[in-house]
Amino acid sequence: MKKGLVPARIWGLLASEADRVVLFRRGPSRWTRVYLWDTATDTLSPGSWFHGRLYEWMSDLSPDGEHLLYHAQNESKRQQALAMERYGVRMWDWTALSKPPQVHAIGLWNASDGWSGGGAFRDSRTIQVNHTDLTKQQLIRPPGFEVLHPTGTLRVDTFRVVLKRTGWHVAHQPRRWIGMGEADPFTLRKKSLELNFISDQRYHRFVRYRWLAEGPSPDLEGATWADLDRRGRLLIARAGRVFIWRGGQEAELADLNADQPPRPAQPA
Repeated sequence: MKKGLVPARIWGLLASEADRVVLFRRGPSRWTRVYLWDTATDTLSPGSWFHGRLYEWMSDLSPDGEHLLYHAQNESKRQQALAMERYGVRMWDWTALSKPPQVHAIGLWNASDGWSGGGAFRDSRTIQVNHTDLTKQQLIRPPGFEVLHPTGTLRVDTFRVVLKRTGWHVAHQPRRWIGMGEADPFTLRKKSLELNFISDQRYHRFVRYRWLAEGPSPDLEGATWADLDRRGRLLIARAGRVFIWRGGQEAELADLNADQPPRPAQPA
């Protein structure tokens, strides 16, 4: 990576019943690329570039790893004109269902009301979306899926649901979500791996990881994402690179920093 360039930010979603991981690679800030990682063969397949914002903490990968439910935003006039042409609605914020590593929508819900957006899988063919008016907001009904809205007025807590399904448990919950900083993080653990989810006074959210086991420790300094796969290997994203750590040894799988978005921008 060239000196002075900001490394890509990477977040991952694990499938709970398959050897699959979806990676969101963000950078520049308004661009994200999706990758599908087969952890049985360690094959990384690049997919769609998305121009806008994909909210990885409000997205989910189906237990079988076949479908991605994601929350997206693109406020450009071009995108809004396309939405009006295709669906007859004003839309700059939406939830979509796709087959990773592509983001092409096979299910679509308008989330431009300032409240809706995101969701989680109940199982590989049942999804719960943060939309209370499915009749109005559903623009594409995904074939073969049952679509549920939240119970009552409660939103699906996507971040917690997704991590719990893949083996994480809550070790500490702060008195409130926003503004507690590193002194009182939302803490989750998965075997020897600890995740601290932090929100500061300026509403910036970020993560820090710790390794709790004795003996050799992986390099988690600056990690933007880490998790344990179904074989117990530690997967790490750090400084735009993806690593596998096992038995005290770290191996680099891929450097995603050189991957750059298409020019000119393609419509989402």
